[in-house]
Amino acid sequence: SSGINAEWPLRPGKETKKRQKGKTVFKRAEYFVNEHHKMKIDGLRIGRLKHRVVKVPENVKLLFIMRIAKTPGKMPERIRKILQSLRLNTLHHGVLVEATESMIEKIRIVEPYITWGYPSLRSVHDLVFKYGYGEVDGAKSALSSNVLIENQFGAQGMLCLEDLVKELFNVGKNFEEVNKFIYPFKLAPPKGGFRRLGDNFAQNGAWGNRSEKINSLIRKIL
Repeated sequence: SSGINAEWPLRPGKETKKRQKGKTVFKRAEYFVNEHHKMKIDGLRIGRLKHRVVKVPENVKLLFIMRIAKTPGKMPERIRKILQSLRLNTLHHGVLVEATESMIEKIRIVEPYITWGYPSLRSVHDLVFKYGYGEVDGAKSALSSNVLIENQFGAQGMLCLEDLVKELFNVGKNFEEVNKFIYPFKLAPPKGGFRRLGDNFAQNGAWGNRSEKINSLIRKIL
């Protein structure tokens, strides 16, 4: 039949195409305005964070950091890169890091996304024994064997998991190598989750420095 099939969609005319194109252009413009505004706000926030004073006692060598928050929408590039360098791309992952000035600078910028503090020997022991994984022959392997540790670090005098834990806790001369070998700890939030994620721990919130109280959080998680 040469008649028009009512089930076939009609081609949009020129006026319809113009209206659709206009809507698309408007949406793109609105998106870029919103993104620009968001970047401006993020820039101001990062600027304020840079001038916050973050102090760590001189006797503290080791820090534990846990990612506890994410951002709706696009994350500021600087924050994303710092979290990536800390190996905290994933929510609720935790890492051990050396308490250096450069590390404190990084923490200062990304602090609203993390909670951190000074882990005890017991906390480091429990993290490694319960959640420790290392890269062995290119594969992720549980740190469940002293033989594995001896094969990896025997030349450095580490023959068992306890030696590995002490090297980490004391930030020994092989700390960087050992820490790189261990995967970030894949953890979970405490029962009931983190409360008041938008507030600093000092104001009864979730993010920021818990100092020695980080050990209480680690016990709850484990």
